[in-house]
Amino acid sequence: MPEPIFTDERTSRMRQAVDAAIPFLEANDYPLGVAWVRHRWVGLPASEVIDQLARYQQPDGGFAGLEVDIKAPVSNAFAGRLAMHVLLSLRDRPDTELVERLGDWYVRHQHEDGDWHFSPEVYEHELAPWFADWAFPNINPSCCIAGLTSALGIATPEMLARVAELWKEQATLEAARSGDFYPMLPIIEYVAHVDVDDRDVWLDALADGIERGIAANSFGDAEHALEHIAGGGPDLIMRVDRDDLAKVIEVVLADQQDDGGWPTPYDPSWRPWFTSSTLVLLSRLQEIVA
Repeated sequence: MPEPIFTDERTSRMRQAVDAAIPFLEANDYPLGVAWVRHRWVGLPASEVIDQLARYQQPDGGFAGLEVDIKAPVSNAFAGRLAMHVLLSLRDRPDTELVERLGDWYVRHQHEDGDWHFSPEVYEHELAPWFADWAFPNINPSCCIAGLTSALGIATPEMLARVAELWKEQATLEAARSGDFYPMLPIIEYVAHVDVDDRDVWLDALADGIERGIAANSFGDAEHALEHIAGGGPDLIMRVDRDDLAKVIEVVLADQQDDGGWPTPYDPSWRPWFTSSTLVLLSRLQEIVA
């Protein structure tokens, strides 16, 4: 039998990383991250994560504030995507109106072209340059949203049918194999949760892309590689070389900084999210990989 990916020694170091990260999250006034990490690693009830996540839900049911590069205090699909990642990571997720309200928001705000465009208010506030020039319709975020809402059980047939047309128009196997984080992102989140035609072909292409990205370091850092590996679910994880899995985990653990947080190539305000998300992804990967 092959050596376990998550040896006792590696698991011990992950728990040490958790112990170092929680004070960082507390010092940065990020109670959502504290609750999220404690839920996955210490057994904090999922309801306490929901309580913290609810602080970001807007009166219309959507989310704002989670996506650091969009400063407008109005709901947007990208912030909702991050909220869904939190929700999908919860063990024994309780029934909550929060999820239903988010689903209603996505139904109401999808455009006929299948995507979720920014509202005019988003452009009235500080916005990262890449978002200021974002071209809609786009499989990012539309395919991400379709995949995650499907996983949560809040997608509608009409919503998915519109996104399926975008998928046919824009998704390519070349992007899946590219080893580039952002072209691969919507494909990974869609294929993980939606029953696409030739699914095995897409999964094989994504596994090739992950291995190419790891070899070339084209994802930028191991944390982005971890996001794609864990985000693709068991059917993708089983296709990734075990040595690559171990390499990514080792580099992720080595990237933790002296203050307990993880670095980010983006706005430093992302560090609390990156830190908590990284530890949650490690926990989720450990559940799947022997």
